[in-house]
Amino acid sequence: MNAGANALLARAGRNGPVLLCGGVLIGLITPALADAARPLMGVAVFVFTLGAFLKVDGTVFRQEAADRQTIFLIVAWSTFGVPLLAYVLVQALRPGPDIALGLLLCTLAPPVGSAAAIAAMLGLSAPLALLATIAATLAAPLYLPPLAATLAGAELAIDPLTMSLRLAAIIGGAGLTSWLLRRYAGRWVAENPNAMTGIAVLGLLLVAIGAMGGMREQIVAGPARALLQLVLAFLVNVALQVVGALLFAGLERRRALTVGLVSGNRNITLVWAAAAPFLAHQPGVELYLAMSVFPIFMLPAATQRIVAALLARPATRAGATPQQVSQR
Repeated sequence: MNAGANALLARAGRNGPVLLCGGVLIGLITPALADAARPLMGVAVFVFTLGAFLKVDGTVFRQEAADRQTIFLIVAWSTFGVPLLAYVLVQALRPGPDIALGLLLCTLAPPVGSAAAIAAMLGLSAPLALLATIAATLAAPLYLPPLAATLAGAELAIDPLTMSLRLAAIIGGAGLTSWLLRRYAGRWVAENPNAMTGIAVLGLLLVAIGAMGGMREQIVAGPARALLQLVLAFLVNVALQVVGALLFAGLERRRALTVGLVSGNRNITLVWAAAAPFLAHQPGVELYLAMSVFPIFMLPAATQRIVAALLARPATRAGATPQQVSQR
């Protein structure tokens, strides 16, 4: 790769959170660009998944995966605990039906596919985020339909086999490409960590722009309602991150904050697409889903300094084991 492209990727990697926030705003104010980016979402998902794999050291990944009990608990919490907590809150607070259904659908989704890439940008554990995301995402075609029907009364148009094959192709393809790059361009990968983050950022930037397709119209149709739901979406995302981090506070701090990250940031576009036929005449629910996309791309820039400060604080217990250390 030439020096100019390498420098561009490295710069994108160093400024990832700001670029993601800018991507959302660009997609919002330029609907034509958002519509043009939308068909490329599949490619973008592959690119940021590849970037996430390139940020994860193989040895550290295997060490992280060896802590099977902790990984099982994290996946169980992020897959089932988060939506069950949302269900309890909905039953207790009784919000409007649109918000209730929207909140349940958001939390039923697996952790967002970009969690590992965002974790790398924030200095959190990319291996842990990648493990949690892969496990929950590959299982999603099996657990999403029955859970959505039971907790939210929603019918999801999911063909488990087709979706599983598609997800496996994206994840497997990214993993294979990462292995080939490490095998035949290992020096470049090792010497350019910011460029590896930059690859993920470029994929995420395209997703951020494409995810805004159609959102401007929804906001213009009801600005006050959209603003209220936007604020609520930010509050829910932050609250789930805090709860997730506190529940796993016994882990090394970087890992606990990573659990928070995958708790609050969900793959909303996946469940939204699956629920589209069911939501055809429920624009209020779709508005909440749309507003819930914003925190995923905007919060990293807002929380970057907070996360850095938390990571810089002295640990409250003895030093971490090797498997608790991730590549930044």
